[in-house]
Amino acid sequence: MIRCEPIQRHALSLSPASWDFAQAERKAIDAHWQRLVAANARLWNGEVLICTAAEVENGVLAARFTTTDFASFIAWRDWGWPDREARNCFGVPAVVSRDGELLMGVMAQSTLNAGRAYPPGGSLEPKDVRPDGSIDLHGSMAEEVGEETGLDLADARAGEYLAIFDGQRLAIVRRFDVDHSLADLKQAFAAHRARQAEPELDAIFGVRSRSQIDSRMPGYAQEIVRQYYSE
Repeated sequence: MIRCEPIQRHALSLSPASWDFAQAERKAIDAHWQRLVAANARLWNGEVLICTAAEVENGVLAARFTTTDFASFIAWRDWGWPDREARNCFGVPAVVSRDGELLMGVMAQSTLNAGRAYPPGGSLEPKDVRPDGSIDLHGSMAEEVGEETGLDLADARAGEYLAIFDGQRLAIVRRFDVDHSLADLKQAFAAHRARQAEPELDAIFGVRSRSQIDSRMPGYAQEIVRQYYSE
């Protein structure tokens, strides 16, 4: 069941604690990862942040994270989220074009989410943690959308936040309106993708109606469409 809450701000912080699931299942996780790499040698086991606690109170989302490896995160996901206290929490820059199209990206065939469609974005990582332990969500959003599409959010008009709870996923969504048409964005994306050795996206497209929701979109992405468009 999906729960969507408007929020005024967020307070995300890193804890020094380790993730119990990753420690307890280390051998099984490593074996699972080796099987994935055998099927796709492009996979890379870097560090990511996993959310261990999150709540919304008085319009503020407070969430605590710890550092883990991508292999542990993927095993947890593939095994049906066995640690029900943990969440995959990530920022979603919901880019809306001048002509009212919500930008969606189609994940490349080389990725673990091949063919899935959702607003460009990515996992929170240790590099997003500030010296004081707080997490720079806006910086993560800007970097991820830039890497995937070539779009610079510096001139975008930042709008409201939504916290979308989709099972063990927690998407922190912020709307960004840009002064570019969808055609402009597609042209810029094509040029950006051509310069990349291993692009994360195969394509981008626009959505401006609930009728365009399809099975490629995870629940939180479908909910963004429902929140932004009445028909």
